[in-house]
Amino acid sequence: MNPRQKSTIIRFVIVIACTAVFVAVMLNVRDYVNRAEAMRTMERLGEKVCQYRAKYNSTPPKSYLTGQRTDFQDARLGDFEYRAPWIEFGASPDIILAYARKNYQFLVGKGYIVMRLDGHVEWMEKDNFEAVLKKQQTEAEIELLQKPREF
Repeated sequence: MNPRQKSTIIRFVIVIACTAVFVAVMLNVRDYVNRAEAMRTMERLGEKVCQYRAKYNSTPPKSYLTGQRTDFQDARLGDFEYRAPWIEFGASPDIILAYARKNYQFLVGKGYIVMRLDGHVEWMEKDNFEAVLKKQQTEAEIELLQKPREF
């Protein structure tokens, strides 16, 4: 193999490696953007929950949040679980009120977008979330979530 062929092969390998790195970075950027948009939607829902709680002194039903969500025109949040029926009056503000499971690739990973009772929204890694939720769930909630859903 002459020096010119070696140079061509080396350049080709460099271009392939750079392309692979670029694709991986772009996939991560897409996941970060999707997570940020989903968290923004959950924050807006958190604001609506706080307004409702201030006005009516209770947590809103899930149908209220679903109706409010249609105004946001953002589908990145996806389906979310709403725990209001199992939260007692006067509960701690750090109780998980709603959460959405997210499975992103690469660096973002698997986790949950979590809204607390006080409207605070955060990203929690899967293991941490499951440990916190397990401490907060009642037997009735666990039973209901384990039942197969009929459509």
